[in-house]
Amino acid sequence: MATPPAPKLSISGAALTALLHRCAAAFGDCDGLLFGRASHLPAPPAALSDYDDLAADPPAPALSISVSGHCSLSHPSSLSDPLGRFQPPSSADLSAAIGFFSSRRRTPLRPSMREAALAHSLSKTLATAHPLLFILVSPSASPGLSTHTYDYRAFLLLASRLVPASLTVVNVGPGFRDQYHAFYPQSPMPCLPVPQPSSGQPHTHTIGEQKAVDEMVDGFGIGRLQGVLGSAAEQAAEMDDMYAGMLSKLEKLAKEVEKSNQRVLEQEKRNLLLRSRYAGML
Repeated sequence: MATPPAPKLSISGAALTALLHRCAAAFGDCDGLLFGRASHLPAPPAALSDYDDLAADPPAPALSISVSGHCSLSHPSSLSDPLGRFQPPSSADLSAAIGFFSSRRRTPLRPSMREAALAHSLSKTLATAHPLLFILVSPSASPGLSTHTYDYRAFLLLASRLVPASLTVVNVGPGFRDQYHAFYPQSPMPCLPVPQPSSGQPHTHTIGEQKAVDEMVDGFGIGRLQGVLGSAAEQAAEMDDMYAGMLSKLEKLAKEVEKSNQRVLEQEKRNLLLRSRYAGML
């Protein structure tokens, strides 16, 4: 039987920056909860084979765990008691919690016995269907505080053990799209045609359209709703025209800067040539 692929861990650049800043701003060791979402990626298509006996089982969907934020109290070791038992913060909502983090200055990136006990206790409290995520951070600074460095490592609670895992930092771009694989651009609102000012005849609505609108916004009126949609479409068109003009000005400015840089380089070459000729005359 095929082994399921390892979970895919990711964190946005903004969330990682905020987490490292919290660890560096603390007066000592600190910890806190991690928030995000866990979901199953669509299974890749099965490999085609002409031999039925060699065909492998279809691969299982890979688990994706993405971190979007964190929560930490001001005093250190706020998540557990001295024995590592989880103590839920009174102001934290645990519904979106996927794990926790811990910050220890100038220490090896290995979970301590207390952090392992906290991982087991938190896993029982959350009772999630995915493995618990743990991020260990070790900030340090130069003697003059001119340089700050951060070492971090991710772990997953698998079979009662914290196993090291690879953590990917993603930003806006192609690598960020996996976090939206479960998003469906569907709306319960009915599709209403935008009224055209050029057409003199008003659009007649069917009973089904009116009923669909009443189910969502009772008493608002389909004509009033269509007017709102029309004004929103006109505002979007105006914004597009405004940004097109701004981009045109930026492009013109960039070309002028490029030309001025070329003139500066040509002048520097002339100055260098004049210096060489003057040095030869001495």
